[in-house]
Amino acid sequence: MGVIKREIKRILLSMIHNVSAKVERFRVEEALKYYSAQTVQNEVPEHRRTILFVITRMVRFHGGQTSILRLGTALSRLGFQVGYAVYKPQSKKDMEICASANLSDYEGKLFTKDELQQIISGKKRGADIVVASSWDTVSFVKRLQGYRMYFVQDYEPYFYSFGERFLLAKKTYEQGLHMVSLGAWNKMMIERECRPVSPVDVIDFPYEAKEYAPAERDYAAYREKKELKLAVYLKFYGKRLPCVIPHMLQEAATSLKNEGITLKVSYFGEAGSFHAPGGENLGMLGKQELRELYCSSDFGMVASMSNISLVPYEMLSTGLPVIEFEDGTFRDFFPEGSATLVGFSGKELAQKLMELMRQPENIEKQLQTAHAYMKGLSWQHSAKQFAEIVQKL
Repeated sequence: MGVIKREIKRILLSMIHNVSAKVERFRVEEALKYYSAQTVQNEVPEHRRTILFVITRMVRFHGGQTSILRLGTALSRLGFQVGYAVYKPQSKKDMEICASANLSDYEGKLFTKDELQQIISGKKRGADIVVASSWDTVSFVKRLQGYRMYFVQDYEPYFYSFGERFLLAKKTYEQGLHMVSLGAWNKMMIERECRPVSPVDVIDFPYEAKEYAPAERDYAAYREKKELKLAVYLKFYGKRLPCVIPHMLQEAATSLKNEGITLKVSYFGEAGSFHAPGGENLGMLGKQELRELYCSSDFGMVASMSNISLVPYEMLSTGLPVIEFEDGTFRDFFPEGSATLVGFSGKELAQKLMELMRQPENIEKQLQTAHAYMKGLSWQHSAKQFAEIVQKL
């Protein structure tokens, strides 16, 4: 009987491996349909008033695309004519719905895949500046006329296990596009891990303060709490620790329970169908829903393991104290003492939460430090930095 079970297990594992291998091969072959390893030679245009961002397709509640829409809108308000083009099939109506869900007052023109192809072929007018927004869009930007740039929001090779897609993503930083990094961490990674042959400029990582105004909070009341509410940003991507975090939180909940404290976890950021043990998955939330969650929670938790996200900025802006990870990039952006940093131990997390509850004045110090750093950050400020880079080409 044991031999039969082992053979069934071997067959099942073999089937899973074969399916995974076929899926990965399909994804690589899809990427290679458009991929070009050629290095481009940029020529500085005489006019620099039109900007076209190229994205995969518009997706609702997508942080990276929301940032592109915010940057594009701020550039539009500085006098640029801005557009956003998709390279995958999507109707104009669906693009408008998704763009509005990400940023209701976005400015700029939307271009479908067919319109992008017309621009590439010269049948439709292009832009002075054309901007890639992710590694898979680089090959399309290289086929366009105009000064080619690359808005780098993360070090994308880290999105994949080491292999073909890791290497294809890495090589896009070496193909001659003028790169603009959102924050200095991407620039550091590119210059350390790659051989860039073009500039890597930096704009500050901003956030939209008016959408996440401070909430009324009584931090002294943390001493008496018997229930702690955690708002936890979770995605299925490995860089967001989708397995580690729930494991930690279940371990922390056990430790806190022994101290008479109940841990209530609300996950958000991923589809409601995503299973996350140890708490309730609220799914993907709109801006008002996010603000309500932040204001009703006692702590926020985010895993910024590659480039930081907007979420810790938003949490801190409302006055929600943040839990981040020692092995992540939070310290590359915020000064020391802006948040509580933990390892991968749930017991350590529970211990640090209890210390903060006993000394809530330390929470206030963290928020004061974070707010002092965040003062002056805005998309208007970062768009002006981007515009200055364009004007000084």
